[in-house]
Amino acid sequence: MKTQEFVKVLNQKLKNTYIVFLSLVTFSLFVVMDSIAKYLADYCNVSQIIWGRYFFHLIFLFFIISTGNKRINYKKNLKFQFLRSLFLILTTIFTYYSVKYNDLINFYIIFFLTPLIVYLMSNFFLKEKISKLSLLLIVLTFCVIVYGLQPSTQNINLNIFLPFLTVLSFACYQLFTKLIAKDSDPFSSIFYTAFLGGIVFSIISFINWIPINDPIIWLTLVILGLIGFVSHYIFSIILSTTNLNFISSFQYSQLIVASVINYYFFQNPIDTKKMIAIILIIIFGIIFIKNEKQRKF
Repeated sequence: MKTQEFVKVLNQKLKNTYIVFLSLVTFSLFVVMDSIAKYLADYCNVSQIIWGRYFFHLIFLFFIISTGNKRINYKKNLKFQFLRSLFLILTTIFTYYSVKYNDLINFYIIFFLTPLIVYLMSNFFLKEKISKLSLLLIVLTFCVIVYGLQPSTQNINLNIFLPFLTVLSFACYQLFTKLIAKDSDPFSSIFYTAFLGGIVFSIISFINWIPINDPIIWLTLVILGLIGFVSHYIFSIILSTTNLNFISSFQYSQLIVASVINYYFFQNPIDTKKMIAIILIIIFGIIFIKNEKQRKF
């Protein structure tokens, strides 16, 4: 009996370790996607970048489905899948415009309001209670974000508000993902987004098309679509096997990855105030998630 219990505990630990690894990989790929979009913004218009993100995502998805003889239940959770896909597409639009006009690390500092907004929305729509400590941490995180951004009359413009639109749309995406995660096939979850985004932006980019003559840029667009397909497929698998709250702590690794890419690839150094803000956002975020876990589990 003891041996069976030991094996069971060991298997669960191995499963959790595997999920943690996949989560870190997925969240890192999300940052890489946004970084590629920022790079491409110097060579394409944003509608072309979004088109590449979803069109090649759709191509890879169709290839996997056709070669693997995979069947998808297209009608399952149709309403929620459509709304979820719509919010992810909006998130992509706001994100790519955000990283085009803002420093990558500034975008991610603001972006990490998302987990907190998700909890607030869960409280309102799903009737999940939030403690006073959690509310305090939300306020402190917002104050730290303001501190890290160092707003002034010189650097405040309409572009700085684009990441906040990303936060709202991605929070809605996560909310709908949370609703259907346990009753959704990973392929169907990424199919609707790719199909809707691919069709809509094929039309929009055709109208606003700018000739792309460099094969490296075409290759980069293909890679962007591939990373989009792989990352969201893995993310759907993770959400179907574990609780969203469990992996939320590891989402803060994106701040570290974004800081490295921002410094080495875009050659934008991070000043002391931003570094302090990043550390505090991670600390407050982890305390927030652990506090919610203790209350619920």
